[in-house]
Amino acid sequence: MTLEEKLKLFEDCAIAEASHQSSVMLAQYRETLEQMYASKIEQANKNAENYVITETDRIQREHNRALSMEQNKIKRDIGEKHHQVKEKIFADVSARLLEYRKTADYLNALADHIERVKAAVRQNPTDIFVAPGDSHLIPELKKRCGVEILVSETDFLGGIRAVVPAKNILIDYSYASLLEAEKNRFII
Repeated sequence: MTLEEKLKLFEDCAIAEASHQSSVMLAQYRETLEQMYASKIEQANKNAENYVITETDRIQREHNRALSMEQNKIKRDIGEKHHQVKEKIFADVSARLLEYRKTADYLNALADHIERVKAAVRQNPTDIFVAPGDSHLIPELKKRCGVEILVSETDFLGGIRAVVPAKNILIDYSYASLLEAEKNRFII
């Protein structure tokens, strides 16, 4: 083998070895890039999933907050309507009560209340009061019940109130108290 042939063989071996090493390095580099690409894709998918979960939670919270606000508004509106209806009902009851106070049944009811008070207090001195609007009924009530009846300084929508000063007792058959108690218990 001549020197030239030896050089050619050496050159071919060196080139073949360099090509082989280059191919191996390129394959390793490609494998590393593919692993990095797969890792980046996996990380991007995880980030996308987390974003979807985070945004879904945020939208759900916003929806719940809006729903809660709307429910509260509806409850307030219903409460206001209930209050309006309740006030209207009790305004109607008050108007009917004023009409009732003009009847003979009302006079009989007052006399009945006075008799109940007399039975409850027995011999204790008692002040019996009627509402200022019922002062015209005092003569008839005195005649029926045989007791002194006074006109109250405050209007209590009819009925009577009795005070037993010795025992510091108030007996309240006033329609204002009964109406207020019903108003407090009234539920629509």
